[in-house]
Amino acid sequence: MPVRIGVLTQAPEAPLTSSAWIRLLLPLQLLERQGHCQIRLLQWPKPHQPALPRLRGLAALIVQRAACPSLPWAEALVTACQARALPLIFDLDDALFALPVTHPEHQRYAPTLAALDLLLAQASLRVYSSPALAELCGQHLSRLRHVDRPHALIPNGLDPTTWARRRFPCSLRNGDPLQLLYMGTRTHNADLELILPELDALAAARPGLFELTLIGGTSEPLQGERPWLQTLEIPLQARRYPQFVAWLRQCPRADLGLAPLAPNPFNAAKSDLKVLDYAALDLPTLCSPGPAYDSLLASGLADGAVSGEWGQRISWAARHRWRLRWRAYRARRYLWTQRTVWHMARDWGQLLSPTAAWRRLSP
Repeated sequence: MPVRIGVLTQAPEAPLTSSAWIRLLLPLQLLERQGHCQIRLLQWPKPHQPALPRLRGLAALIVQRAACPSLPWAEALVTACQARALPLIFDLDDALFALPVTHPEHQRYAPTLAALDLLLAQASLRVYSSPALAELCGQHLSRLRHVDRPHALIPNGLDPTTWARRRFPCSLRNGDPLQLLYMGTRTHNADLELILPELDALAAARPGLFELTLIGGTSEPLQGERPWLQTLEIPLQARRYPQFVAWLRQCPRADLGLAPLAPNPFNAAKSDLKVLDYAALDLPTLCSPGPAYDSLLASGLADGAVSGEWGQRISWAARHRWRLRWRAYRARRYLWTQRTVWHMARDWGQLLSPTAAWRRLSP
């Protein structure tokens, strides 16, 4: 008989975030279709006080990111799970406790951090999206003098059905502007600012060499005129993940995706999801070296550029477009053979099994 799994996502009273779709809903729905589990999406019954969601009949509870808005909510949930001997699995894909104070989302997450710490400390199992995040969380828990309990890694993956058919880059002619793409949430100001001066210098030195399409990536208007820059606003009806992917696939085609990351502990613990997104669009990636992308760089599945090298690497790309196509092919093959929702569903299925090893290790 399929086991019932409760899922409490971040902002459970609102539409699901992209993180909830990618890490929980899509892989767990796949397990559900295979007959391995039944999913129950939970909500807090009362928005302004820690009244518990319905836990009766569950075999496990998965809590995601900042699903508990403050410490009393987390305390009530942990106490209820312990009283019922209900395994609490905490899924985390960002080091929210390491957000720089200058980050646009620091104030948003600050009220949730005490609850996040408690869930990290008391969860029967912690699930992380990357080894770097697991290491950083272990260090964080050690500073808080909490015991390191069982944890598992489930790398992010994409759903082939959601991303549909292939798209090809735009032009192989060296005389045409190289089409660059940068996409991200509006909280990535510092990452974009990392490379803007180098792009400005390259555009001044070699006018017409490239054009950049910016999707999200900044919460403030960029200063100065840049004829090589086009900003696309995400339509309101495309703000949720499946609709966003469908809209994204209709955007102008590109040759190369950019993935800069400003050096800080929060970014160091990020996953390589952006490279996967670009690969699904048939794009190779030029990214910042660091824990988030180092394994892909070492495997030749992405190219790296440290500060001061972005202009040089983009100039090289403009002269070697056939090589970009080959790198895009390799990245796409890696994505659809090793990093799909099927792989995530398999990993979740193993963790949710009644015989999973972590159950014997958890207090």
